[in-house]
Amino acid sequence: MTRRAGVLACGALTVVLLAACGSDSVAPYSQPTGPAVKTLAVEAENFAFIPDTLTSPAGIVQVDLTSTAGLHNFVLEGVPQFQVEATSGSSSSGKVKLKPGKYTFYCNIAGHRAQGMEGILTVK
Repeated sequence: MTRRAGVLACGALTVVLLAACGSDSVAPYSQPTGPAVKTLAVEAENFAFIPDTLTSPAGIVQVDLTSTAGLHNFVLEGVPQFQVEATSGSSSSGKVKLKPGKYTFYCNIAGHRAQGMEGILTVK
């Protein structure tokens, strides 16, 4: 390969990689349809979830998040795009289909997780 062809190939690869990193390349979260096998009621306060340990059978799980103080959300590690968000004095819910395992849930508002706003969800 000539030097010029190599430079052109690298340039083309860079364009493809940059296009793949754009915000449009991540599909939005799509909630599963059907009834939930369990509904998890979680309260968010400054800076904790109550309870911070949850269990559920595998399948479609509904998360009901209520914020008692401030803006908070409920995010699951390993489950891209799933998020339930609630502002002070409000509630919100979302469904997610989960396989057996342990999942860390947390609030991804800047600084909240670092202050201890996380927990464990065990799915059996």
